Amino acid sequence: MYIYSMRKEKELKQANVADYFTVEEAAEELGIKPTAIRNYLYDGKLTTYKFKTLTLIDSKEVESWKERQK
Repeated sequence: MYIYSMRKEKELKQANVADYFTVEEAAEELGIKPTAIRNYLYDGKLTTYKFKTLTLIDSKEVESWKERQK
């Protein structure tokens, strides 16, 4: 599910960059390929925040996904 709004953009500007993963970082953290992450995003299984050309995923959501996969 792609979420992009002015409110989200402001939140991202105020957010700590360490609180988010890029698609590649999330894939590495979960031990899967970036293509799989993009499929999860497309299917709405993970939420993404887009800022111009940068796609970010909340680290809490990645950690939660990681716990569910155990």
